[in-house]
Amino acid sequence: MSNLYNKTTAREHVNNSLNAILKLSPLLAAHPFIADQEWLDDFASQAVLPNEVEYQGGRRLGYFYQWLWQQLILHHPRYELLAEEVQLTVNKRTLGAIDFLVKDLHSGRVEHWEVAIKFFLAYEGSWPGPNARDNLDKKANKMLSHQLMISDHPAFIKQYQTQFGKIERRRLIMQGRLFYPAFEGYTGSDIKLAKGATHGLWCYSQQAAGLDLRPIAKPEWIAPPCFRQIADEPVLTSVSNPTMAIAPDDKVWFVMPEHWPQSSMKK
Repeated sequence: MSNLYNKTTAREHVNNSLNAILKLSPLLAAHPFIADQEWLDDFASQAVLPNEVEYQGGRRLGYFYQWLWQQLILHHPRYELLAEEVQLTVNKRTLGAIDFLVKDLHSGRVEHWEVAIKFFLAYEGSWPGPNARDNLDKKANKMLSHQLMISDHPAFIKQYQTQFGKIERRRLIMQGRLFYPAFEGYTGSDIKLAKGATHGLWCYSQQAAGLDLRPIAKPEWIAPPCFRQIADEPVLTSVSNPTMAIAPDDKVWFVMPEHWPQSSMKK
């Protein structure tokens, strides 16, 4: 990935990102499929960071995040990666793809994992993303009720169960950051959030003047740098696209175009 933060090599960026997702809290709670803080802490306590790995995949942040989890699974003493991106089709129609099929070496159970890195902003009783067509409630519902259930579909059982075994556990690993308005009274939806979900602040472009925010590139969203690491960057005073930025106290902000989310919905 390009546009890394100042004076950081590609390998340092990978290491920073691996460490970040081992510390990031889940966004959601109150569903048996959700990987909660206890499970994430246990996974992190045994995790082994790979040496000298470099990302060569696509530019989308989701691809990078999935690759980071692939690396963590491959090097974890408790889990074995059985398959990744398992495509399920019925009558030439694609039902979806399974992120990971994983074997728990302690229990012997085969598990289906879906992973997602997401950023949502509290706005008028909902949680839209920087692209406001994305939404926390809709995303969670899709992943929990559809994406994680395709491994229970008769087509999966017919095509893959003999090869990989019966799925005995499903996990949604959804990490990221929730942003609350710094100068407005907006709240998010009543979806059940994890108590330790990582937070930030957001404001509109015209409200950013005087905050001394420093913009960061999208590859840095998983592991935002400290303010001092980007001190050579110009101060953020206006934006035309949703922009993550760091404040002098190292808090993470989102600065949004003036007509967000309406402008984002029209794209």
